[in-house]
Formats: sequence, structure tokens, C-alpha cells
Amino acid sequence: MGNCLGKDSPPAVEDQLKKLYAQYSKHLLPLEQSSLFSSLGDPPYSLADVLAKPMILMMGQYSTGKTTFIQALLNGREYPGMHIAAEMSTDNFIAVLRGPSDDVIPGNALVNNTTHPFHSLKAAFGENFLQRFRGSYVSNKESEASTDILDDVIIIDTPGTLDGSGNDRNYNFAEAMGWFARRSALIIIFFDVNKMGVSTEMKSVLDNIQGNEEKIRIVFNKADTVDERDMAGSLAGLRHNLAKSMPTPEVPEVYVTSLDGLEDSYKTENKTFVEWFSKDKVKLLEDIRRVRFNTYSRKINILDKRARMVRNHAYVMMKLREEQRKCLTICRRKLRPQDTEKLINNLPELYNSVQKEQNRSTEEFISLKSLQDKLRHHDLNKLPRMKPSNIENSYGKMEKALTKFSTIQVKTEEK
Repeated sequence: MGNCLGKDSPPAVEDQLKKLYAQYSKHLLPLEQSSLFSSLGDPPYSLADVLAKPMILMMGQYSTGKTTFIQALLNGREYPGMHIAAEMSTDNFIAVLRGPSDDVIPGNALVNNTTHPFHSLKAAFGENFLQRFRGSYVSNKESEASTDILDDVIIIDTPGTLDGSGNDRNYNFAEAMGWFARRSALIIIFFDVNKMGVSTEMKSVLDNIQGNEEKIRIVFNKADTVDERDMAGSLAGLRHNLAKSMPTPEVPEVYVTSLDGLEDSYKTENKTFVEWFSKDKVKLLEDIRRVRFNTYSRKINILDKRARMVRNHAYVMMKLREEQRKCLTICRRKLRPQDTEKLINNLPELYNSVQKEQNRSTEEFISLKSLQDKLRHHDLNKLPRMKPSNIENSYGKMEKALTKFSTIQVKTEEK
């Protein structure tokens, strides 16, 4: 009778995720490598990526309240290395996660710890980035405020985007943001009611996180510091700026509130505003709660989105090679510099062609600008030979596996 009950018992989440990673390694990873997605798009997933707690990515311009909200989620407790100021204060990417004791972990040590999902950052962005990457271990002290959220998620605090282009950074900031965005379960983008502009660097970040629109939540923070007239103008200005800056026509919903704390306390006596701010804060906290307890389905969704991006990228590379062959002759077997530039400039047409022929969404492609930038450092004489039958075979097997895993009921994650 015990065996019968054992058969009916749902499998553990970790066991299923390990099996899911095995299917990824068998079916999708070879297509990533053969299509150059691993080098031109996104580094391969590791087992740690799949098994890791879901990540919540906090981003936005400086002094918009990212770090303050993280402190609120930790019930007022400061994470090691935390600094809040009116000027730009967080100048590192900081992974806030559960640890055995409160400690700050250097970037190199964090990426070399294969139990954490950060290993591919070193190869992707190099030592300059690692000098700006930290881990902040927060222990579970009974004598201090509850930090239970870190039992379920990893929170990523990030440097505020600069007002200019950000060219003075010694690593590719927008690409790094894209790396975290693709692996995050939730992306919260902060804007201040007094700073609703979208800088050149922020626009570059928004371009690099393309394809993750369903994870994005826009927060118009510190909304209780302006009056009704200023609020209307600021909100309209933000929506207008986002519409011009985001690579997709649809602007995500904007949550208007104040995130100094989790309680319903605001610096305004306007009852309509208080109800509005409270409602949006509840919605955001509910989004976070769902991330904490739906790990399995979200991991499947992330891999499903990745599979579609890999397939589309493979078709783009196939078309790029077709165009490359047209530039060659019997007497000229290598591309000239002008041929290379022409091919790279022609990428928008290739994207449009794949989108129309395959009926694909624009959200299921890696950033066009990112691909163009990387191809300028790649030898276009060495493009992969891709066949539609091979692309569809790999993608079909991965999708079949994902469909199977999505129907499996795992042990409940709700606490």
C-alpha cells in the first residue's frame, strides 16, 4: 500500500527541473551552439541556472527607490553593502541572497561558486564587470526582522542608469542588464515622478531586455510627493517617453505608488490617490508573491521563450549566410569590408523576413542592435550552415519535452 501511495505522490520540483535541464542539454543546447546563439545571443544555461531560486531584477535611473524597496521587502533590514543616498549610490550589481551569515562576496568568488546561477557572467563580460558585481549574503536571524523572502528568491540590485549614454563604463552595461533580464522571473523598472525622462543609456537597456515584456512591471515611484495636476502631467510624460523608447509598440502597465515601505502609508491626504497607490502596491506585491511560489512553471516559461528565440535566431543566421554567399564570386572567396558592413546593415530586413515568413512575434528575437554590434567582431566568412529541417527537429523535440513537463503536477510550493 505504501508503494501505491508513493506512485501517487507528486514529484519534487528539483527532481523535475533536473530532468528538464537534461532535455535542454540534449535538444536545445546543440542548436544554440550550431547557430552561434551561445556567443551572439546569450550564454548557455547551466544546471545551476535552472535549479536556482527565481530572480527579481530591480532597475531604473539612480535615486528612484530601488534599494529602499529592497530594504522594505526585507522588513527594514539592511543587506550587507547597502547604501542609500540622494545622489547615485548603488554603483554595483548586487545579488541579495540567503547566506549562512551576513557577508559581502566578491564577484569572482560568486561566479566561481557553481551552486549559484552566475557562472557564465565571467565569460560573457570579463573581469571589468566582475569588479562591479557583488553578492550580499543575508542570514536568517531570529533576533532581527524577517527576511523570509530570501528563502524563495534572489533579488538583484543594480546601478542606476546614467543620464548620458553610459559610454564611460568599462563593461557593456546594457548587455549585462539583458543577461539578468533573461534569467529573471520578474523585472521591476523604477521611475521617479520628478524624473520621468528616459536617458540614452536606459533606452539601450530597454532594447537589450527585449523579449521579456511579460515579466516587466513599471513603477512610477514617490507618487505621493506631487499634487494632482503635476501627477497627471508626469504620468502622461512617462507613458509618452516609454512609447518612444521601448522596442515594442505596447507599453507595460504603470504601477503608480510609493514604495518607501510595504504598509499603506503615504505623504498625501488625497483619498483618491491613497486608494490608487494602495491598489497598485497590492498588485505589485502579489506579483512578487506569485514569483516566490510558482518556480516550476516559471522555469518552464523561461525555457519556452528561450527555445523560440533560439529557433528564430537560427533562421536569421540561415538567411544571413544566404546573403553572404551572394557577396562571393568564383574569384573572390572572402568578404570585403564593404560586404561585411552591407550584411550587418541588412539585418533589419532579415529580421522582418523571418517574422513574416515564419509568423513570429518581434518579442521572440534577440536585440537587433546587440546582434549587429556582436557581428562586427565576428568573422562573417565563418557563418554556420543551417537547414530548416534541423532547426525544426531540435525545436520540436524541445517543445514536446516542455509540453510534457508543463502537464506534470509537482509538490506544492505555496507556504
